[in-house]
Amino acid sequence: MNFVRSFILALIVAIGFLNAPAAHALRIDAASKTEYMNAVNSVSLEDMRTSIQKIWGHGLNPKTYWTDSMEQSYQAGRGADVKQVANQNFVRLLQDISMGAVDPEEMPNDVAMKSKGFMNAKQLQALVTSSGNQAELLIENLAPQSPPYMALKAALTRIYPACRYNQWPNLSVPKKNLKLGVSDASVVNLKKRFQLLGYRISSENEVVDAETVAAMNDVMWNMHVTPDGAMSPGGQLYKFLSVSCMDRVHQIQADMEKMRWFPQQFEDRFILVNLAFTYFIMIDRSNGQNVATSFRTINGRPERRTPTMKDKIVRVILNPAWIVPPTIFMEDKVSEIRGLPRSGIRNYFEQHNYEVWNRDLSKRLDPESIDWWGPASSLDQSIYIRQRPNYFGSLGVVKFELTNSMSIYLHDTNQRDLFVDPSRTISSGCIRLERPIDVAEYLLQGTEWTRSAIESTVAKPGEVLDKSTNIVLKNQMPVYLIFQTSTHTSDNIVRFTTDVYNQNQEILSRFNAAL
Repeated sequence: MNFVRSFILALIVAIGFLNAPAAHALRIDAASKTEYMNAVNSVSLEDMRTSIQKIWGHGLNPKTYWTDSMEQSYQAGRGADVKQVANQNFVRLLQDISMGAVDPEEMPNDVAMKSKGFMNAKQLQALVTSSGNQAELLIENLAPQSPPYMALKAALTRIYPACRYNQWPNLSVPKKNLKLGVSDASVVNLKKRFQLLGYRISSENEVVDAETVAAMNDVMWNMHVTPDGAMSPGGQLYKFLSVSCMDRVHQIQADMEKMRWFPQQFEDRFILVNLAFTYFIMIDRSNGQNVATSFRTINGRPERRTPTMKDKIVRVILNPAWIVPPTIFMEDKVSEIRGLPRSGIRNYFEQHNYEVWNRDLSKRLDPESIDWWGPASSLDQSIYIRQRPNYFGSLGVVKFELTNSMSIYLHDTNQRDLFVDPSRTISSGCIRLERPIDVAEYLLQGTEWTRSAIESTVAKPGEVLDKSTNIVLKNQMPVYLIFQTSTHTSDNIVRFTTDVYNQNQEILSRFNAAL
């Protein structure tokens, strides 16, 4: 495809997603239906059929768009009877591939995404023309191109054929605890499974070797279980690896569906927080750079989930004060205070560097003057608890401010030792970073805020400050928060983790295109 066609095609797709009205399920109004059908009518029935049959590669079921009855009519030579239905289903497919088959606005509140909407019929007609009336090219031009989506495609391309062609090694219950040097017949298929997933396994004998132990430990880490180099009969690792092949496919499908809620292309520079794996990834391909940084995070626990959403970092705050959020205030702090004798309240506040303020933060109050034993709701409506900036404060020494209205942001932590734990969905919703100073340094490069300046400004252990330092970013950083439970990583391994939010099931229950 020449440059001009590529440019026109990209422009049409961008305009369609930006300006299109939202719709659902064939998500177009009745008045526009004929226009949409006409827009794709120049695509041949044979081409539609061939492309639909390969749509499993995007995690969609071909039979949703090309039914058995359509195939019977086609094979009987009644293609003309099928074309109208095929046109309608093909438009539906284009909608599903570009904006998702599941409306994110119908998901529970751990998904904070708006429906993308679809292009109008004229824009679709122009895109069909720019794609040379080729169904497969049209699909690829509308499908997500983001790095996590492409990784999921690679994972599905490996796992789904293994299901279809019975190449997924079934695991038998080991007769003994499998650890280094142990021999058991079940080890043969265990090694084959690890090979299929992409782990380096050199032998297929019955002995647990160092490579097998390394693979077991990696899987346990992804399960958020402390690795111990062993698999017991009927234990957690065995149960995790015994999940069926098609259930793993459905897991990948659900993750691909999430990616369709996001922009088709990610920016040249962005931050991705994988909420399920509890990892931070920062990519920068702008201006010829090739930056890739990753480290661990701590995210919201199931009772206080970090939402799936797109946002951006607009401000870096050094030595942030912490205004205790209402949920934490009501459920945690008030109960703590009520467990104290009245004479111990002031000491509690001083010990934690807490202050009590009125609701407009204009007046500081004496904590002993508050009726902590009154209705909690009235306390929440009349006061704030503020923690002064300090190294051991709940936000640590750096906060990365986002724009959402849910008080979700990224920050340092006073519990820096928790990043060594495999299970890190334990926060109250915000995202704690393992290496916040590194992120601050990167976001502030080119300004007066060098690493040395940052480190000399942030509070040291035992130091309590009176004010914060707010730095507005001239170059705001896009942030993607995604609860992604499967992936294909750069080491060519397909990895899975646990769905502690039960988000995949919520998607699959609304998803009529499951494989």
